[in-house]
Amino acid sequence: LHSTSRRQRQMCIRDRYKCYIKTHCQEITMEINRSKNFSQDEITKLFLSVNWESAGYPEKLLYSVLTSETVLSCRENEKLIGLMTAISDGGMNVFFPYLLISPDYQNKGIGKALVSEMLEIYRDYYRRILICSNEKAEFYKKCGMNICNDQIPIMKIN
Repeated sequence: LHSTSRRQRQMCIRDRYKCYIKTHCQEITMEINRSKNFSQDEITKLFLSVNWESAGYPEKLLYSVLTSETVLSCRENEKLIGLMTAISDGGMNVFFPYLLISPDYQNKGIGKALVSEMLEIYRDYYRRILICSNEKAEFYKKCGMNICNDQIPIMKIN
């Protein structure tokens, strides 16, 4: 094992939505893309890979992704390995409903690169909202987001 710091092992260099992720054991070249060119099968497979219940509604899921205002997707050799979506009111508030990375590609800086790019796209918005499970909160804090202790998410899931 090399004695390099995590920061040295993981670095992301953005160049027109191309992100080159270098890790300790391998180098991944992925492209962050704003295209909404997805098949229902590849979206469903990605959501199934992370055990999200929404994969059980493939038509609605594809429609939700395709009609999102902004979709950033990651591909390696044409394979969809991750995505993040955003919906907004056009100026004040943006909500990030989905961020998922295929398990084989997690902990390689890809999710952080997507969050960073999405936060940059919506940098002038007053409120940038994301709801996550408690165990994921630390990841988003590392990405520069804050937990609001004076507010709580209110949801109804059918």
